[in-house]
Amino acid sequence: MSDLDNNHSIDCKKIISGEFLAKRPSKPLKVQLEKVDNKSLFSGVIELVSPIGIVLRSSVPLGKYKLKVFNNLEIIVKTVNLKESAPYQSFDIIKVIREKEERKKLSKEDFELLTYSSKELIAKLTEDLPKGNKELIREQLQLEVEKSELLDELEVADVFKYSQGKIKNLTGFGSITLSDDYLSSFIKRSIKDKRYTRETIIDESGERIYDLHALPMNCKSGGMIAIDVTDIINTEKKNKTRELEIYRDVIEAATNGKFKLIFKEEEINNELEKGNKLFTISLQEAKDIKASRARFKEELKRFNLTAKEKLHLTLALSEVTTNALKHGGTGELVVKNYDNNLRIITSDQGKGIDFKELPKAALMKNYSKSNSFSLGQGFSVMFMASDRLLLKTDCKGTIVILEKGLTKGGAVDE
Repeated sequence: MSDLDNNHSIDCKKIISGEFLAKRPSKPLKVQLEKVDNKSLFSGVIELVSPIGIVLRSSVPLGKYKLKVFNNLEIIVKTVNLKESAPYQSFDIIKVIREKEERKKLSKEDFELLTYSSKELIAKLTEDLPKGNKELIREQLQLEVEKSELLDELEVADVFKYSQGKIKNLTGFGSITLSDDYLSSFIKRSIKDKRYTRETIIDESGERIYDLHALPMNCKSGGMIAIDVTDIINTEKKNKTRELEIYRDVIEAATNGKFKLIFKEEEINNELEKGNKLFTISLQEAKDIKASRARFKEELKRFNLTAKEKLHLTLALSEVTTNALKHGGTGELVVKNYDNNLRIITSDQGKGIDFKELPKAALMKNYSKSNSFSLGQGFSVMFMASDRLLLKTDCKGTIVILEKGLTKGGAVDE
């Protein structure tokens, strides 16, 4: 038999009455066993289940144990005194406790809970739907489950059923921090609208994020899958951060440290505080760019720079202010003198720059394919005119700092 390995499956099944009902769980179910007489704790894995017996992969002394399978399901079992081969042990079910109700064996619902996969639970929930909608809704729900391959491993999905004004957790993980009132109202909305409904919500603490999927069964009942996607989203954020760090490291190494990406707010704020302000201009319309250029040319007269350096810096200022105005709608220009360096700083509140374009922009001459930022010849001018280019960009906006080292002595004597 395939339920256990060939050496042990027959003996294990024989010790369970009604063996035709015995079934292996769709995934390994780890459980904690608490010895009833002395509270000693052991661990095991459920390998086979029937309404009146369980086979565990475990090694515990003979006796009576309490298994807490899910938050709202406890099973009292007793070892069967048979000669068996390790690592399998057989147990008779003495009592089943669920939501303060006690039974002498597993109900059909409990049995399905222990043995069904997420897909089978979806099929069970949707079995009363009209044929026309059943397969479509099943496909929609199963697709969402399949999108997260970690779902079963992380145990982040709870399946609920709403009927006769009450909501019941069928899977019993009990990890959902949303109130029953909210979950009931969400399912009732799906029932009222007579359609599959999806919603992403953050709980009241702001710590957990749930992806909810509800579907009506009839005019008075419905089902729902609640997926805790907090860990998945956090993992995606970590992966995104690592991706950005790779872009930063590659660009910085390829440009010998000339082009630096900044991600942290405290780091860019520290850079913005450095230096003495020479002038500030608010960028609201095209004429402000012209005014910025004129004011900048006047300031450049104070510094020991060649005519060529002044020309390149003025062109760079034109490009960076144009980008701020074009892609941010509005912006600000600040020019500073810092530690014998001239700094041109622009900031805007646009959508930010596509990081995927930056390596090509930094490493390929005349590259220009970005819709969110003018990277082509303008970028080349900025890069050529400065000794360092610092960039902080995200969905809140973009900050560019162009830094040009001044000759020893800095400003011309006035």
